[in-house]
Amino acid sequence: MLEIWASIDLMNGQVVRLVRGDPANSTIYSNDPVKTAKKWEKGKVDGLHIIDLDSTLGLGNNYEIIQKVVSNLSIPIQVGGGLHYIRDIERTLDLGVGRVIVGTGLYTGRLDTNQLLKFGADKIVVALDHSNGKLMINGWRRKLDLELNSELKRLSEKGFKLFLSTNVSKDGTLEGVKSPILESISKECIKNVYVAGGIASVGDLEYLKKIGVKGAVLGKSIYDGRIHIEKALQVAKNGSS
Repeated sequence: MLEIWASIDLMNGQVVRLVRGDPANSTIYSNDPVKTAKKWEKGKVDGLHIIDLDSTLGLGNNYEIIQKVVSNLSIPIQVGGGLHYIRDIERTLDLGVGRVIVGTGLYTGRLDTNQLLKFGADKIVVALDHSNGKLMINGWRRKLDLELNSELKRLSEKGFKLFLSTNVSKDGTLEGVKSPILESISKECIKNVYVAGGIASVGDLEYLKKIGVKGAVLGKSIYDGRIHIEKALQVAKNGSS
């Protein structure tokens, strides 16, 4: 079974989508994040994936809005964006979210793996953003000489159990998700991976289910009506389009 998560990217209190993470190339979809969140909950998605873009870019935060979303919904919620220190993790979890998403802090020395795991492996999603298989950090502005596959294996061995693989070059483009990089991930690791970036059709969801990933994070495709949540869930749960 493939989990389906709806993405809500927050900037200036609005629900937006960026193309390849570029703030200058954004589309505003809603001025009411709580209403949008309730829409996806009503659609029976498995959870909400909230990214605080203002926090990611060092332009403030959307904590109050995230708090309102958490207070008004009952489905699982995971939050990421600018969580570079343990205090950021603590503050976000205190909002009542189920999981936090971390990435850059693991590669800048600000977050210690042992400290993170004290929160519980089920509370931490490690974001392994990549371009052509090479990890990207700092809001996708800095490329590391580290491979997605090797980091996925290393961090799994450290004790992390949940990962998010975002193909930066495809994010917000609706170019499709098929990738030899995904297909090269071991079966042992891929079962713990959520995938985002480029998902454009139910065919992409069928592909992700076939290769054995844990879940799909849908953004632009559901906001633009390319994928309807009912159809996505049908494919994810039943395997038939």
